[in-house]
Amino acid sequence: MKKALIVNLSAVLTTTLGLTTTWAQEQSEEPAIYPVETYTCNYNKGQGPADLEKVIAGWNVYMDEQGADNYFALTLTPHYFGGETFDMGWLAAAPTGEELGAGADSWITSGAKQAAAFAKVLSCDSHSNYATMQIKESPSQSSPANIVLTFANCSAASDKTMEDVFAAMDAWTEYSIENGYRNGAWVMFPAYGVDDVDFDFKLVNGYDNHTDMGRDYDQYANGGGYQKHAELLGDVLSCDITRVYDGVIRRRIATTE
Repeated sequence: MKKALIVNLSAVLTTTLGLTTTWAQEQSEEPAIYPVETYTCNYNKGQGPADLEKVIAGWNVYMDEQGADNYFALTLTPHYFGGETFDMGWLAAAPTGEELGAGADSWITSGAKQAAAFAKVLSCDSHSNYATMQIKESPSQSSPANIVLTFANCSAASDKTMEDVFAAMDAWTEYSIENGYRNGAWVMFPAYGVDDVDFDFKLVNGYDNHTDMGRDYDQYANGGGYQKHAELLGDVLSCDITRVYDGVIRRRIATTE
């Protein structure tokens, strides 16, 4: 089951997130778990998206100067959301925890100027780390600059194990592939810096655009998807309301081609 469920990191970052990297192309039968860090932030008074664009441009120059070619980053803007949300989210990944840690050391040592530039524009109230793995490869072969990500907090039913959850999710993944669903999917387990954790993992779905997400919406609602999902996962997994975010890719992992 795990071999079918857990796909190597290559598919995670080469399809939905649009990265083509040599480090992500090695296949493994073991769970491919990699680190993802997130920030949630609000704009300071008098600051806005145009100011952030200038900071990100300067940050990318700094990253190039540092030779930081193993860090992927995107910004997230809420699209469908509730009363409590944030202005801007930052989601980033590295191939390994060691490489993400090395980047943090470099940032602490030499990134004060860039950190101050971000702090002028944004105030961030969370910085978290998630152990992440893919459960469904995106069918898309494009590398879009803009993507759509959805997030829901999920937990196993009280009488179910995580093995039960993954078996059911594996079955749903097979169904969604057979029926042409357009999403890629990941699970993000909280590792560091997550307050009051009342869920087992975040379930993330990714799309190239809202049109593809809308196609899945129609198929789920009117094409039998809802009923099949209830059959496979209804008594196994409980998730809260899904939030939807517009993502802009800010930095890609460098290739060695």
